[in-house]
Amino acid sequence: MENLIGKRIKLLRKTYNLGLKDFASYCQLSHVAIFHLENGKTSKPHRRSLQKMADNFGTSINWIINGEDEMLPKGKVSLKKQDVVTSDFWKEEAYNQLKDSNKLLEKEVERLWQIIQLYQNANQKSFRNN
Repeated sequence: MENLIGKRIKLLRKTYNLGLKDFASYCQLSHVAIFHLENGKTSKPHRRSLQKMADNFGTSINWIINGEDEMLPKGKVSLKKQDVVTSDFWKEEAYNQLKDSNKLLEKEVERLWQIIQLYQNANQKSFRNN
């Protein structure tokens, strides 16, 4: 399946002559999130993320998702440097993703330990019976 949403996001970014990090800052997203959107690694983008893009760059969610309407119906909007988020929002986003991944990993390790213990108990019972 062709990644048309990602192509439109990249076209929007290139229209404003922005790199991933600058574009991401205006959208209050991480540059990794934008990279994943553009390359189809994120199959279902959050509506809130798309709305931020649409609002900041003068387009519509309808254009980003479906390619309908004009890309920039009112022309390019003026981007002001103070609009760029200077906080470490993307760091918090990455930290939360890592934290969620670690929780899943911890659960999987616990499950594996339980399997090992069951196996060891079964072997001990088998040894005693022989």
